[in-house]
Amino acid sequence: MAYFTAVLSPEGSGDDRDWRSVDIDLEAGSPDELGDALRGAVDDDDVPVLAVLEREDEWFALVRTDGGVDVRVFVSDAVAAADSAYAPLFAELPPAAAVVGEDGAEGGAGASEPDEDEVPATRPDPPVVEDVWAGDPELLSDLGCPAEVLVRLAGSGADPSAATVEIGEVLGFADVLESLR
Repeated sequence: MAYFTAVLSPEGSGDDRDWRSVDIDLEAGSPDELGDALRGAVDDDDVPVLAVLEREDEWFALVRTDGGVDVRVFVSDAVAAADSAYAPLFAELPPAAAVVGEDGAEGGAGASEPDEDEVPATRPDPPVVEDVWAGDPELLSDLGCPAEVLVRLAGSGADPSAATVEIGEVLGFADVLESLR
């Protein structure tokens, strides 16, 4: 199976934001090493740098850093990505259930519990669909791509390249991404 990788960085802000590709080697053994490589790829430490990774027909991942901020990662299928060359980048990511609780409320294990006096409605349990994404679905929210978009794309089973293009359309880097393929 083939991999596709691209590193992108915006110039400008808001509606005037233009994305450009950045040429760096993405071989890194940890998120911190990759973050150092991404930070070193741009002149301005405050500019976000985004690595887009795809494994054909299996998963996509986004790795972001902004200056001194920790590296933030989102992967659409942590189970499949664990068997990839990039596995060390995803090894310590919180799973979806830790980010969004089993009841769908944000906060995972800390989500509110029903009162003891409440009697649950009698209805059949819905089929269990386990989220396999992991990491930080909010990593692009401040740039204009809400967490819901990443979670929807990860859960839909969409082709990884189609998913990253959709994210690129939301943020304005789809043309740059497609020119790198």
